[in-house]
Amino acid sequence: MIPCGSFLACLVSFHLVVSQTHAAVPSPKAATDLICHTNHASECYPRIFQPTESFKTVHDDQNLPPGLHVRMNLATGVKEARFNVPESDDRARSSALTIVQDSELPRARLTRSEKIFVDRPTIDLQQPLGHWNVDVAESTLFTDSVIEVRHLGIQDVDMLLSALANLEDLSHSYQWGHTLAKDGPLIRKLYQLLSSVESSLELRSLAALVLGTAIHNNEAALAVALTHFYNDEWPDGPMEAVTLALLNEESPMVLSRMMFLLSSLCQDERQLKRFLRADGVHTLIRVLDAASAGKDAKDKVRTKVTNFVLDHLSAVEKENKISAETVSGTEWTLAQLRQKMNEQPKA
Repeated sequence: MIPCGSFLACLVSFHLVVSQTHAAVPSPKAATDLICHTNHASECYPRIFQPTESFKTVHDDQNLPPGLHVRMNLATGVKEARFNVPESDDRARSSALTIVQDSELPRARLTRSEKIFVDRPTIDLQQPLGHWNVDVAESTLFTDSVIEVRHLGIQDVDMLLSALANLEDLSHSYQWGHTLAKDGPLIRKLYQLLSSVESSLELRSLAALVLGTAIHNNEAALAVALTHFYNDEWPDGPMEAVTLALLNEESPMVLSRMMFLLSSLCQDERQLKRFLRADGVHTLIRVLDAASAGKDAKDKVRTKVTNFVLDHLSAVEKENKISAETVSGTEWTLAQLRQKMNEQPKA
């Protein structure tokens, strides 16, 4: 066992041990890389989802291989996936009956005939990675969900949550994530939902998850999403909205998903600069304080902050990617943040 005097040191030591283990095993690292949000090894899970023929829970920050059958379990609110196993005729009929029954529930104020006359999202078959064979059912689901999110009000919570859940499922795909990011009205509406004090906890949480999923490890989606801001109509951008939301949020669950979105945004160096110029390190200290006062997901939030420092701020220090003027005054607050991360969380 490796002795360590702090949570951060333990976390770094754990990563070193995992890295050394991977080096000795001939299988690819991507197949065994783990995500750990607590100090308990039993609660770690693979970074890349390992499917079986049965549905298994998919964690927010797991990467999904292509071609899986992904669903949202409406009974538990948990996302699940499995191999795309062909179903028997009887099971297919049963599934179809379930879909028909579910479609009878009210899902939006706009009827299908009314949706024809609204501004519909554009689906570009020529994506950055080449031609895209669009699935008709997925295209219909995406289009209807985008229209619903654009036009529904905050008071339509259940219908908005259903549409957002559809978009979150689709956004794990590189192509759908890029298509979502190209839709300016949708992207701006999502940032409004996550930063509005009138949005419910569930809306804030799912809006952050949809945005983070669409741009996570998707450079083209992140680049096109940023083009909708910093203009005469929208002088501020996503970083300003996320920073404000982090300062006002009290729920550890929502804070965890907002930290996921923040980390995804900071894959763009300009967004990282904006975060630091807006006193972002103090914002992270505030996030740790808020998470410590909460009842749930405290360890997950602390680990998300720790990973953000390791992935973004530590790299900035070592590689000098950002000028001294940009981070002026942050050296002392970064030391404060590291001290805060090393403190034992409140029981």
